[in-house]
Amino acid sequence: MAYLVPRAVLVLIAWGMTCALIKKLLPGADPLIFAVAGASWACAGTAYFAYLRKLKRDIDELERRRFGAPQIRA
Repeated sequence: MAYLVPRAVLVLIAWGMTCALIKKLLPGADPLIFAVAGASWACAGTAYFAYLRKLKRDIDELERRRFGAPQIRA
């Protein structure tokens, strides 16, 4: 959970800034525009989290191979 919360907050801040810019540039914007902006940030956040998780898994696997317990051969 400690891994997910700070990154989720960053995505929410980015979405809020996007909504603020839309509201400033297009005062009469349709709510659908905000929903599309939110959906795009949610997709970007999901891809970002998935990439970081895969990267962490790869690093852990590399460390396990390099410094881990010796392999038992049958």
